[in-house]
Amino acid sequence: MLQPAPHSWPVYALPPARSESARDVPAGQEEAALSEPLLHNSIEWFCRLRWAVVILLVLAGLINNITVIADAVGLVRVIYWPFICAGLLAAANLGFLRHARNLDDPQSRNAVYGNLWCQIVLDLLVLTVVVHLVGSTTTFIAFAYLFHIVVSCIFFPARLSLIVALLAESLFILCVVAEQAGLLRPQTIFSDPSNAARGEVAFDVASAVLIWTAVWHLTSHLAATVRQRSAALADANNRLLAAQEERAQYMLITTHQLKSPFAAIHAQAQLLLEGYCGPLGEQVAAVVQQITARCRRLTREIQEMLQLANLRSNSQTVAQKDQIDLSRLIRWCMDELEPIRLERDIRMELNLQDVAVVGVEDHFRMLLGNLLSNAITYSRIGGVVRAGCGCDADGCPYVTIADEGIGIEPTKLPRIFDEYYRTNEAVKHNPQSSGLGLAIVKQIAQLHGIQVRVESLAGAGTAFHLMFPRSCAHPAVTTS
Repeated sequence: MLQPAPHSWPVYALPPARSESARDVPAGQEEAALSEPLLHNSIEWFCRLRWAVVILLVLAGLINNITVIADAVGLVRVIYWPFICAGLLAAANLGFLRHARNLDDPQSRNAVYGNLWCQIVLDLLVLTVVVHLVGSTTTFIAFAYLFHIVVSCIFFPARLSLIVALLAESLFILCVVAEQAGLLRPQTIFSDPSNAARGEVAFDVASAVLIWTAVWHLTSHLAATVRQRSAALADANNRLLAAQEERAQYMLITTHQLKSPFAAIHAQAQLLLEGYCGPLGEQVAAVVQQITARCRRLTREIQEMLQLANLRSNSQTVAQKDQIDLSRLIRWCMDELEPIRLERDIRMELNLQDVAVVGVEDHFRMLLGNLLSNAITYSRIGGVVRAGCGCDADGCPYVTIADEGIGIEPTKLPRIFDEYYRTNEAVKHNPQSSGLGLAIVKQIAQLHGIQVRVESLAGAGTAFHLMFPRSCAHPAVTTS
């Protein structure tokens, strides 16, 4: 068995593949409020709702103070507070609208939020007064706090809407406690004992229906707005995905067209070096060798770009899965990398058990080839690379490839699978790499459900552990 990496080495596990709809969300931004322009437009809509409340309060005051109608429903007290509350809300509404229309910059988050918060606080204070005067515990009026809780859940993220809910709850509890403690005398709009029961029932039914209808209106209106925005975002996302797919296809075609010219240049340069056109001078031979090296590097980068594009292409046909002997595949990859290994004087230590898996052989060849190539390339001259495969106690196939090379800093481990990302140490050690090898490893691992764990310590080496899912294990697995 391979010797495991020291437990003190930092470890990074490649996360599993996510669906196309999943997107990276910046930390702290998992839930955001509506955009500033939408909030700015919502100020006037919020004010229109307040005009409806002003009208309702005026009508309630008028009805209550008309003797004939009041006698009919048991409301016989002459009250003035509905008009006072309505006047206060109307004056505040005019101020809110004027402030909103005079905003020089509709994108000003602080100004828009300040306007909305002033509206919410004023409404809750006035509502608490109305709740006290109508009857805080004898009617359904306290449920009117739901209006602002529902609206705040749409306008603000959870932490801010929770503040609105806590403020409403605190004001209501403070009102009830003050009444129970005798600091405020409990109020009610009913005073005629003979008509109290009839009036209370009528008022309770009417207020309950009114509150339910208002909550329905608020929720349905705001939910419709959210649905429209969701549909618009989904449409924009589909267009972006289509454009991305088109760009990827164009890049794939262009890159493929470049492959043949570079291969031809490389072949012609090789002929020159071999003396096909006669002997070359020392300086000319050096230039042709540079051309050959550049062509070889560009050809390798083009091949990796094509491999990565093909792996990500949605239009790619499903590849045929076959039974693959991992030990044989590792040995084949080592034969392909033999020139690089000999050039760097790398010693290989293999511990290969016969283990068969089911998958796409070309994919696994790229997967293992990239990891073995990296292990050899980033090892020091004369170093050791260890490779092994087998099955664990649960019958899951595994592959481990470890080196004693330059290693990776712990803070850089999560980024090594990004396209074109290379650490400064890797660039100094091997300037010729394209930075796509581990991106290909990531894509193949996620396509086949292979768990990838990386253990590395700067200056000490790196170990890649591949754990294949049980579904990849071939029934005819043999272990020696």
